[in-house]
Amino acid sequence: MFQYLAVTTPVGGINFNERKTVLLVGYGISGISVYKFLSSRGHKVLAIDDSDASCAPNTMSDIMWEDIDVVVKSPSVPIMPHNRHHSIAQATELQIPVVSTFDVFKLHYPDAKIVAVTGTNGKSTTTSLIFHILHEAGFSVKIGGNIGIPYFDMGYGEYYVLEMSSYELASSQMLDFQIACVLNIDPDHYEFHGTFENYISAKHEVLNHAVSKIISCEDRYTMSKFSAAQDVTVVSTLNNPDADVYLHENTLRDRKSQRLLLDFAGISNLLGKHNHQNIAMAYAACRKLGMSSQEIVKSIGSFKPLPHRINILKKVGDIIFVNDSKATNPSSAAKALATFVGYEIYWLVGGRSKSIDPFPYVNDYLAGVRKIYLFGESECEFAEMFNGRKPTVKCGTMDDALSLAYRDARREYGQVVVLLSPMCSSFDQFKNYEHRGDRFTEIVLALKECGGD
Repeated sequence: MFQYLAVTTPVGGINFNERKTVLLVGYGISGISVYKFLSSRGHKVLAIDDSDASCAPNTMSDIMWEDIDVVVKSPSVPIMPHNRHHSIAQATELQIPVVSTFDVFKLHYPDAKIVAVTGTNGKSTTTSLIFHILHEAGFSVKIGGNIGIPYFDMGYGEYYVLEMSSYELASSQMLDFQIACVLNIDPDHYEFHGTFENYISAKHEVLNHAVSKIISCEDRYTMSKFSAAQDVTVVSTLNNPDADVYLHENTLRDRKSQRLLLDFAGISNLLGKHNHQNIAMAYAACRKLGMSSQEIVKSIGSFKPLPHRINILKKVGDIIFVNDSKATNPSSAAKALATFVGYEIYWLVGGRSKSIDPFPYVNDYLAGVRKIYLFGESECEFAEMFNGRKPTVKCGTMDDALSLAYRDARREYGQVVVLLSPMCSSFDQFKNYEHRGDRFTEIVLALKECGGD
């Protein structure tokens, strides 16, 4: 079962109105934001970072544990028994309170009205769509969290739409949400949580601490636990009229009125059936906040998709180039493959493997894949895995994979797509998935149409 980080002093007992000596563990985007915020309020803040010690203001040799009042951990700093960070273990042994960056936010803004979104895939798009709809309707609303905007960089709003990662949910003790959405749960992040069961439990914490819950009928892990809970809205993408919001013949409907809310044929800014779920979840959340169906549907049409998520970059001749760098696991990549059923697909796969069997997710969509271009640390693993199923070529780098895919795609006739949907994290050759997607985009936009080989 899921195990919380054990701390002796209740987090609610921490009083940041008194000056504290704070040890901040993790000095990335989130950590830097907390560092500046607490420092500006007169606290003494020491900050360390294992992954890039040179960027942090302090090292472990600077830490005098007897002077530390509280430890604040950035989301990705591990806390589970199998991988607990040494500074977290030390603080726990010394009975020094350990809190998350979200806990710090809630301690300073206890009355914040939060719409929380989590899930293995789709959470950034859904978070952004909810924010867009509320903003268009005139709500005082801010967006942040795992989407890349730290809590203390958001500014003041009456409502906050937050993307919540499993890391933050597993680490936080002041979870409190007005609305929580769980889109889907598929295997991911074993390196942090240790087991799939721990990962599921972390995701479910968002629902355990929410007034209103929005869940997917197709997520068996969540339905089995929360479908009968109080104030639950169920969303279905499989034509289930018993769900509160559901899809029927490529349209969005709600159970109460049975009427058509939205025809997806007219939605060109959010391609793919996976985005139908994102839209349905956003619709349900905004309805909970009192918006009319007409207001919501109108704003969906003006939403601009996020980068690196099944973004059609360019068409060169008959070849469409698609950047789906955000697809860091097989279930996400499967959604991209499903979007281009009927196309001849030249698929770029690679990076740092998450050791998840891809075939339960992608097998139904492999018929259209002509060749797989492998790069990065995982290329040998995937070459062996796809051996006998699909032609593969080991390319070394993503740049070479794209070059070879373009060469082969030019020989094809009909509808052709060169698809970066890598099924892996980016940390072998790139800083993050954005860096990977930006590099792919840079190369594609520089391509010029040419004939022959």
